[in-house]
Amino acid sequence: MTAARAWAASLLLTAASCWASDKPGQSYESCSLITSEYLTVLQLASRGLSSDVLRQSLPDISEEAANRVEKLVRFAEENGIEETHSTIHAEYARCAKSVFDQRGLPDEGTREAHFHYCAGENKVRYEIVMAAIIGAERQEVVTKVRPVHREAAEAIYKVLKTLRPLRLVA
Repeated sequence: MTAARAWAASLLLTAASCWASDKPGQSYESCSLITSEYLTVLQLASRGLSSDVLRQSLPDISEEAANRVEKLVRFAEENGIEETHSTIHAEYARCAKSVFDQRGLPDEGTREAHFHYCAGENKVRYEIVMAAIIGAERQEVVTKVRPVHREAAEAIYKVLKTLRPLRLVA
């Protein structure tokens, strides 16, 4: 993907969303929930559900959210599942970083601390997935991650090997 296309993708996915980092009240939890919603839509689309079916199936969906669903599915159709996953995860990392920059670390043991931890774990796994997609050797990646993440790195490589190529079901 070209830099211009990546910028357009980022703009498309964030223009109307709650990911905007300058919004007051943004939290690790809100970053996580928005990302989860986007990944759920992408997963359902990859199983063959159209944006129309998704829009009709989602309970109490606003017109703004329905438009985001349509744009996300269209983006995945035009750019592929891997690129769309990459864009979503990059935005998640950017959102969590913005929250960190604004608020710092949450108090230990709080609900927000758990979402902060999840954001960090997601970032590590996303980086492993991206390394695998661009062709980094499994063993090289596994040895470079912290020991606590090595099992996940092995599993990611195994799953990607069985799923390639990722694509939307027509």
